[in-house]
Amino acid sequence: MKIPYLEYFGLVERPFGLTPDPHFYFETETHREAIAHLRFLLGQKEGFALIHGDVGLGKTTLSRIFLSSLDKDTYNTALILNPIMDEREFLMSILKELGLEARGVTRKELFDELQQFLLEEYRQGRETVLAIDEAQLLSNELFELIRILSNIETEKEKILRIILLGQPELVQKLKDPQVRYLAQRITVTYKLRPFSEREVGLYINYRLVKAGSKGLPTFKKNAVRRIFRASRGCPRLVNILSDRCVLALYGRSKESVDKQIVADVLEEEDIPFTSVDRGPFLTPTHRVVVLSLIGLVLILFAAFFANLIGYW
Repeated sequence: MKIPYLEYFGLVERPFGLTPDPHFYFETETHREAIAHLRFLLGQKEGFALIHGDVGLGKTTLSRIFLSSLDKDTYNTALILNPIMDEREFLMSILKELGLEARGVTRKELFDELQQFLLEEYRQGRETVLAIDEAQLLSNELFELIRILSNIETEKEKILRIILLGQPELVQKLKDPQVRYLAQRITVTYKLRPFSEREVGLYINYRLVKAGSKGLPTFKKNAVRRIFRASRGCPRLVNILSDRCVLALYGRSKESVDKQIVADVLEEEDIPFTSVDRGPFLTPTHRVVVLSLIGLVLILFAAFFANLIGYW
């Protein structure tokens, strides 16, 4: 489908698409820290890594960027994007991701194939990294299978590095007594953070440049602030809002997004997260301060009325 504003603004592709695309990867401090944690996992030669965060913070893109950065002569990589499957399908998916044609039929045959491959690659000086996205969707049976896979080892060390990426529900799921054995093996944990207001502005401009922008369209600071407040710094929501703002800009034959256009988009498009922008944005620290002040006022009122009653 042709996107009407591309030619108008001189763009070569859509700047704010929702599909994870490494071409548009924008590295913030939280992404650098997450990748540093994953590299630490590779260095320590054991355990699991857990990367978690809310929906839309870029976990899938992060996993692809990290795996693609690894030396292909040293590491084999496999990325499972949707783990809603049974054990046999899961093993077949891993083998396919590793470039192997599964010959086995049963779960045991497939497991033996994978184990043989891992051991042979290790003898050749290559390690294997398995990343599982949307890991909160894993069944207890697959958690158990992953534990068994993690037991594949030589006399000196384990030879499969496993990375779990998921939403906050994954952290809660790992507290379940049925999978506590797996949680105990997690040696690297990192929680992705949303973008700051400054990062939202840089992110929008970065994606425009990557899409071929020569200066248009532009986003004013007050527009960026409003997008930040409405999205709470979630990249996916920033993309949704920015894309609709650019479309609205095209419809009005203008070149710069201001706060009014953002407000109109939030109102006209009936975007589910519009309500968060109808009041001042409060950080967790601000909320603590406000609640403390409210509590102090209530205490003072209570003391005042107690004294008043005592006086009478």
